[in-house]
Formats: sequence, structure tokens, C-alpha cells
Amino acid sequence: MALIASQGIRGVFTLAALVALGATANAADGKEIFLGQKCNMCHAVSSAGITPTGKIKAPDLTGLAAKEDPAWLGKFLKKEAADKKGKKHIKPFTGSAEDLTTLVDWLQKQTK
Repeated sequence: MALIASQGIRGVFTLAALVALGATANAADGKEIFLGQKCNMCHAVSSAGITPTGKIKAPDLTGLAAKEDPAWLGKFLKKEAADKKGKKHIKPFTGSAEDLTTLVDWLQKQTK
């Protein structure tokens, strides 16, 4: 009886661990979203080892996003707000609201 109980408890913990791993594996992180949206075509994030791959050389975002309000940054990336010079981002963010929040959070943590 004790053997069956211990196997049952072990099964519960194994199932909980698999569920947690699955949730982590399914959730994209900010770097994955950045690369998936092809932000690296123009931008570097040197703190994450990302260099631009395209011809347009936009600013390195290491330390830059940390200075901005996250709500404004999200609007800027969706082309709903302009920067201090009156310019909007070149390409609108096309991911989900959750992905945008994850990306902005990740960018704000990228400091030197």
C-alpha cells in the first residue's frame, strides 16, 4: 500500500513538473520575439549578443529602452506614437499583446 501511495505522489510531482516545463517551453521569451519579428534586421542588442543583419543601422537598444516608459514604448512599436523628433517606428509590431509586453519587458532589462 505504501509503495502505491509513494508512486502516486511521485506521479503527481512528475505531472506538475511536466506541466511547468510545458508552460515554459510554450512561452516565448523577449529575445525570441525580437528575432521572430526581425527587429535584428535594423537593431543591435549588444547585451544579448545580437547584431543587425540588414543594411539599415538603427540604434543599439542596450540601455536605450530602459530609459523609456513601457506603455509609450509599446505604442511606439505598434506605430501608435511618435518619438521626440516626431518620427514613428519604421515597421509596426505584428505579434500579440502578450508578446509585445514580453518584448518590452525584455528590452527594458537589456542594460550594459
